[in-house]
Amino acid sequence: MLNRKTLGKRKLTSLLSTPLLLGGIAVAAPIAVATPAFAAPHGCGYHQINTYSISSTCHYGPGEQRAKIRCTDGISGDTYIAYGPWKQWYQKSVAECGAPQRTSAKFIDTQVRD
Repeated sequence: MLNRKTLGKRKLTSLLSTPLLLGGIAVAAPIAVATPAFAAPHGCGYHQINTYSISSTCHYGPGEQRAKIRCTDGISGDTYIAYGPWKQWYQKSVAECGAPQRTSAKFIDTQVRD
C-alpha cells in the first residue's frame, strides 16, 4: 500500500525527470534536422551559354549537381526538360536543347543530389 510520503516522492521524481527528457528531445531534434541539409551541394547557380544551353556549378559540396533547362520546339510547340550530366559539385555541367535552330529555352536551375 502506498502512503502519502511514497506517492509524493514518485510524483517529485516524475516531475524532475520531465525537463531532462524534454531537454534531450530539444537538443536531439535540431541535430537530426540539420544534418541532411549539408548532404547535397549548395551555393549553386547557372550561366547562360547561348539561347539553347546553360552550364551550372555549385560552390559548396559534397555530392553531385547537373544543369536543368526547359526547351520549347518552335515548330510543334512541344516543351521538354533537358539535363546535363551529373558532375561533382565543383565541376561544370552543361544542358542543351536539341536542334538549336528550332528550339528556344527557358533557363531553369541546377539539380542536386547526395
